[in-house]
Amino acid sequence: MTTNMNIGLGRDVRRIDQFCDARLATVNRIARLVVDGETGLARLHRLSNAEVELSSIMILQIGQIIQVDLSETISKRATVVASNGDRHTLLFQKQIDCAALLRELVAEARSARARPLRLTTPATPAVGRSTNGLHQLELGNISQRGMMVRHNGSFQEGLRVWDQLPNGRECRGVVRWAKDDFAGMELIDILSVNELGAISELGRGIN
Repeated sequence: MTTNMNIGLGRDVRRIDQFCDARLATVNRIARLVVDGETGLARLHRLSNAEVELSSIMILQIGQIIQVDLSETISKRATVVASNGDRHTLLFQKQIDCAALLRELVAEARSARARPLRLTTPATPAVGRSTNGLHQLELGNISQRGMMVRHNGSFQEGLRVWDQLPNGRECRGVVRWAKDDFAGMELIDILSVNELGAISELGRGIN
């Protein structure tokens, strides 16, 4: 299915084909950062063959080496060279062909294997409510549009659940698959990039 994101990204690819080496290109895309064992989502703003500009709620230090996952299959390593608040510029350790990279990302986004970037959560507890009562859950991974949870065997496909994360965020979801004590949920309330900007913040309870 073609989405507005795919259409916009496709326009960027055509534009970049003409002058990718001449100037930076705006990219409306999400990346996953891996920083000293911490993971979180970031929003990409500009991309060139040499560098990427992005915003992240994580504190990034000049000289820090970051793993930038542009999809579940495409990762690049880059060094932080400038920071201004939550906006950062990272220099790729090896220059890329940004036009070819964006074409690859567009093709992947349109394929059957496309899926939102996920964050693996370290044994993070959560609470669910449904017509079956209260559910004590443990997050396995989470994305903006879904999560995998461990449960007590009471989940079944189609069950609507109101989830509360440890940081107090509440979101509605629907169980799309359930096997043994694991289940995959599609979120009705989509999580923002900042809400998933650092996995440690997600697991931090309200004081």
